Amino acid sequence: MRVFWRPLALAAAFIATMVAGPVSAQTVTVTKAPPGASVQLVLDTTTVATATADQKGIATLGVDIRKQRDKAETDVRIFVDLCGQARRVTLVEPGYQPDQAAPGCTRHEVFGVFYLRQVTTLVVNVSEEAQGVWISQGPAPLRWLGNEVAGGSAERTGSALYVPNGFHIFGGGGLARYSNAVAVSCGNTECTGKGTRMAGQVGFDYWITSNLALAAYYLRSANPATAGAGSGFGFTSSLASNIAVVTAKVGVPFGKTRLYVQGGITYTWATLTTNETIADRTVDVNGTPQTIAGGTQTFKEPTRGMSWTIGGGSEYWWRRSMAFYVEAGRVGLGGSAVGGGDGTLADAALYTVAGFRFRLVGSR
Repeated sequence: MRVFWRPLALAAAFIATMVAGPVSAQTVTVTKAPPGASVQLVLDTTTVATATADQKGIATLGVDIRKQRDKAETDVRIFVDLCGQARRVTLVEPGYQPDQAAPGCTRHEVFGVFYLRQVTTLVVNVSEEAQGVWISQGPAPLRWLGNEVAGGSAERTGSALYVPNGFHIFGGGGLARYSNAVAVSCGNTECTGKGTRMAGQVGFDYWITSNLALAAYYLRSANPATAGAGSGFGFTSSLASNIAVVTAKVGVPFGKTRLYVQGGITYTWATLTTNETIADRTVDVNGTPQTIAGGTQTFKEPTRGMSWTIGGGSEYWWRRSMAFYVEAGRVGLGGSAVGGGDGTLADAALYTVAGFRFRLVGSR
């Protein structure tokens, strides 16, 4: 059994089903290194092993925690240094800090805490494009050392981390429930309304890392509508709102799934349209009935303004460049009347949408 965790995840100890025999020390196998590259393994601040990558970019190094630290197991964080054609893997225990990366090296942390026992094998991907770790309590399956580790069955089965960074577009549909639209339109008049409407969302996001992104989207729903009547009159009203949103996202990947929360600002341009119909009236003028014709008049009140939003969701990357997502949140609708009128807009919509994301540019 294999398991692969990244940001904020604790790599648990899983018993391998392919144990060939007793193992007395931890093994670190590096994959995707440049062929012939010099590979170092560092425990805290001490270099404990060196090796040269073969023509497939694989190097195997060993560390014995019992000899090095006089204990049988420990937790470690893992850092990968890319130094031109050389690679350095550093295992850092709690209470230690790694040495600074050497000049000319780029350091990447495989976020998470990994549990090492005497039988643990780590397979560390040290490619330029993406770094990752597979962990086994026992010998690693041979398929982990081939191309499948970076692009084959590991991705298809979902056991490897696969949430892409970079630029994505997305779109979906669902429902939006407005908090005040019906109540404001009805006022003190008895009326009925529809405050929950079908909604659609389109936008894009840019994941700077697997944990941080900037996003912008447009949210539009069918218009909340009301209808009411009083003595001699009736009316209908609808609120047409367009909501543009800019947010920052914080995500946590788990395999092919990423959970995220987001918050930011909204800009709303909206128009409240009211159609009022006044019925004909008959009045008595000096004993003679007179009919006063009614009519229909339309009032439009456009507003513009800013507010705030908060929400969250999840996405599942079931293909290399396509994901299914579900998102929910609150978007504020605020604004003042265009042209200096007295009208204002103070509302909020709770929305839930589901749809698809597509990766256009970026790395895994």
